[in-house]
Amino acid sequence: MSLPFASRVFWIWSAEGSHAAALPDAATPSHYQVRLFRRTFDAGEKSGGPREVHVSADSRYLFFCNGVLLGRGPAKGDVNHHFYDTHDLAPHLRAGRNVLAALVLDMSRVAHRPTQLGAPCSVMTYAGGFVLDGGDLSTDARWKVAVDTAHRFQNEQTTFEGYHGYFEHRVSKLIPRGWTDAGFDDSAWPAATVLYQAERLENRRDPTSPYGLVPRMIPMLEEHATGAAFRAVFLPGGGEAPAAWRDLIANERPITLPPRTTVDVILDAGELTTAFPQLVIADGAGSTVLLTYAEALRLPWSTPGAKLLGRPQPLANLASHFADESTGWTFDRRGKITGWRDRWEPAGHAGSEGEGFEPLHWRTFRYLGITITTGSAPLQVRAVRHRFTAYPLRVAAEFSCSDPRLEKIWRASLRTMRLCSHETFEDCPYYEQMQYAGDTMITAKLAMLTAGDYALARQAIHHFDWSRLADGLTQSRFPSRLVQIIPSWSLHWITMVRDYALCSGDLATVRAVLPGMRAALDWFRRHGDAEGLPAKLPFWNITDWCPWWPRGVVPGSDTGPTCIIAAQYVVALDELADLCRLLGREAEAQSLRDEADALRTKIHARFWSESEGLYLDRPGGPEISQYGNAWAVVCGAADAATRARMLARFPHDPKLAPGSFFWWHTGFRALALCGAYERMPEFLGPWHEMIDAGLDTFVEENSYWRSLCHAWSAHPALEFMTRILGVAPAAPGFTMIDIAPQRSGLAHASGEVCTPRGPVKVAWRAAGGKFTLEIESPAATPVRVQLPGGRVQFFGGGQFRAEQELA
Repeated sequence: MSLPFASRVFWIWSAEGSHAAALPDAATPSHYQVRLFRRTFDAGEKSGGPREVHVSADSRYLFFCNGVLLGRGPAKGDVNHHFYDTHDLAPHLRAGRNVLAALVLDMSRVAHRPTQLGAPCSVMTYAGGFVLDGGDLSTDARWKVAVDTAHRFQNEQTTFEGYHGYFEHRVSKLIPRGWTDAGFDDSAWPAATVLYQAERLENRRDPTSPYGLVPRMIPMLEEHATGAAFRAVFLPGGGEAPAAWRDLIANERPITLPPRTTVDVILDAGELTTAFPQLVIADGAGSTVLLTYAEALRLPWSTPGAKLLGRPQPLANLASHFADESTGWTFDRRGKITGWRDRWEPAGHAGSEGEGFEPLHWRTFRYLGITITTGSAPLQVRAVRHRFTAYPLRVAAEFSCSDPRLEKIWRASLRTMRLCSHETFEDCPYYEQMQYAGDTMITAKLAMLTAGDYALARQAIHHFDWSRLADGLTQSRFPSRLVQIIPSWSLHWITMVRDYALCSGDLATVRAVLPGMRAALDWFRRHGDAEGLPAKLPFWNITDWCPWWPRGVVPGSDTGPTCIIAAQYVVALDELADLCRLLGREAEAQSLRDEADALRTKIHARFWSESEGLYLDRPGGPEISQYGNAWAVVCGAADAATRARMLARFPHDPKLAPGSFFWWHTGFRALALCGAYERMPEFLGPWHEMIDAGLDTFVEENSYWRSLCHAWSAHPALEFMTRILGVAPAAPGFTMIDIAPQRSGLAHASGEVCTPRGPVKVAWRAAGGKFTLEIESPAATPVRVQLPGGRVQFFGGGQFRAEQELA
């Protein structure tokens, strides 16, 4: 059997699909174009085996067989690595007439514009098209096409940047009713226009199409089949909703709204979610429905008795989106709902079925504002629900301990990871839905250790490799229409690759991206000063959202070397050396180690301040930061005596420029290297504050100015698994395991960590003057155990128990 798209299969579109002609008068009346495709065919009796078809589109598709939605896609890639999906028709075929149908959105005619709601920045596109490889069903002129005029897209409520750009204005009376069903009459639809031949990436020579097709790397997203109920409903301003609305939400008892009225309600899901909102109605011709999505509500800081998130502060250094300096985020129902919005004009269908609205793309919200303005006819609301969707992580890891507050942080960390994982890892699901290397370094490792999932991490590694510019650096986020470069994010990518190699054992992927990692490090060499330290770096040199630094840029990065970026470069050299050793490239590994060793000495000489007892952010200072000192420790520039001296001020001295949540991923590691990890829980205050404020996910930055669900803030869960439980890979794929639990002031802790060889279970307790450790690990897998105090023991896998006197 030949590979998909290895034979003659063609992309199709509507008549203007040459993309040379102007849009037809009947084009979709907005900046995106939408097309409907159908292919009817007769099938005999159902066979027992699968019947697979392979599907892709530019830019997005929904694919149906006999009215059943089989999937949506394609997964996010770039034009040269354009993913296709595989669907099995067999469960949905029936004897006689069948139909395949697809709705395709073309976003290519709109450039992403950072200051407006343009096309999604993470959807990379060339020109509208649809392609299916399915033998006799493959796309060609036998497919029918209609220009959709019902789906429009709008930028209402856009206050800064609309990175995902899917907000709809849908006019349902213009949707051909039943168009995905086999019985629909499509005789008036014209034949599809053939564009160009589809090609697999590896078969491209003199290209016949813009796309190099590659198979999907990840499973389809999880989509709950039925919608969940909202927890509550109330009126704007916090008033109690009428009993009929409460009954609708609780029991789906329909409510009828009279003609020419406007109703405003706010629904509370009870927690932040990523989901498809569902609204089911009947009648209501001439009505308009607005759906507004928000993570939280806005209230003035001066509101009596209100509990607001964070504290007032200037936002001049930040992209404020729906925030302003006079108000803050809150879960107080008196707050105002503000955010992205969909607009729906129902067709007014009556009868038992009625009609429903579900957007083409999932939304992020805790609160859903609904404004219904009826026309000349009454409208019956039958149900309002939400269908959860996310990447299908099956979290199996567990953590519990003597401090229940840490268990709450564990649960919120995992919720944050889940909501920031869809077709890619994401920085945040509400604002950008963009895969950034810094955030992904954290959530990729979390996904591997908590769910044993390596596919999304593997895809991310390839994404960033595909993103590299000619000078060697990766883009800071990818896939992305808008090029953004943060030099040190290329170094975080190398960390991601090392973590992936050790957690998954997949060295083939490491080998594939080795040239890219070399190229990224070579960029830093070319930008080195006389001593080889990266200096005067171009691009955006944010390292963390430090409120003292303009746009998060460490002082001195544009005039010379900085401690942070120099130390990050050294760590990347060490990590690439480790990877080269795993690949059997000992000479290259030694060369990298030698380079790193030389730079460690120079970092200490250039940045250490004897008078401060800390490392300066730039040579001569005067700036000193938490983040810079953490990286000096982590890169090995500080010896044991230096680390001991630093602890008099690091990390707590208020004169150190503070970091946000992101820097603590490195800060906790630095504490461990300083032998001060017992202090770790005392620095979890910001996470406790978020939990106490009612958040079930973790925010982007300490002032709560924007995202209330941000991937990089989920890293405490890594601390609980890799340091409090102490589980880490000692060889690729956990073929050897290290277990070195840290007490961190706790009386006991237990949990489970995922590995490719099976779960590792750890339970320890400090009581009665003794430390007791119990381990259950995969059989025939060597385990090295280091007890508190330093005693090391080995066992060959299975069950293990040790006990020692407490110091």
